[in-house]
Amino acid sequence: MNCKEAQELITALVDDELSASELASIESHLRECVKCQFAHRQERALKTAVRTAGSAVSSPGDLREKILSGLGRPGKGKALNEPQGPGWLSQLAFRPALAFALLLLLLLPVVYLMRSEPAPIALSALKSHERMVAGSLSYTREENPEKLKIQLARSVDGRFGPMGYDLSMMGLRPVGGAVQEVAGRKIIVALYEGTAPSLTCYTFLGTERDVPKGAALFADPEKKINFYTFSHQGVNGVMHREGELICILVSEMPLPELLAVARSKAQPS
Repeated sequence: MNCKEAQELITALVDDELSASELASIESHLRECVKCQFAHRQERALKTAVRTAGSAVSSPGDLREKILSGLGRPGKGKALNEPQGPGWLSQLAFRPALAFALLLLLLLPVVYLMRSEPAPIALSALKSHERMVAGSLSYTREENPEKLKIQLARSVDGRFGPMGYDLSMMGLRPVGGAVQEVAGRKIIVALYEGTAPSLTCYTFLGTERDVPKGAALFADPEKKINFYTFSHQGVNGVMHREGELICILVSEMPLPELLAVARSKAQPS
């Protein structure tokens, strides 16, 4: 099995939909292929993130009754309205579970987009990401990860260093970094560029009190880490804490994918 064939089966593997022969083939390939191992971890993380997002969605108690009533399903004390028209929408009146599932799918993007204004550091990260990618914010060019890490740590007197991630499997590599100051606090910024959407990693000393108000919480029971997602004008951010360090990953890549990257790279403190 080659990588292209494996990539086509990874989603089915995560969903437990493979035949015995397909399962044996892809498991054999994954034991040898680091690239596909990473893709498999990303797919599992993405499914976990989507499942968590779905479980976090809540709605007012009477919302379901109103929706089903509008679809022709009787609410409390209401008569049944005969559905009009032959299409799939008219059939939802007799399938409450399907109607509610459809509502959930429609609401999920809204949950991601309805963010309160991020806190100063988080908002600064989202804005400076755009400026760094556009080249309007100066930074030190250095593509050697170790040299970049040393340079950035020196800029904060060695008090902490950047969370250096290896994103080569995603087609991203470090190209430089800078140290920014927001509200009197120094923040290390590392920029990654390549074939995937550019990504910036912000590292600073802090606590979970730095989480932006209104951010969505994704608790990872496996790693015992809380991840917080937020967005602003098409730019997405994922924040988590490792000990005394806060890390914010910022990118224009879809939020579930960015969350999967953060989760796969995070290390329990």
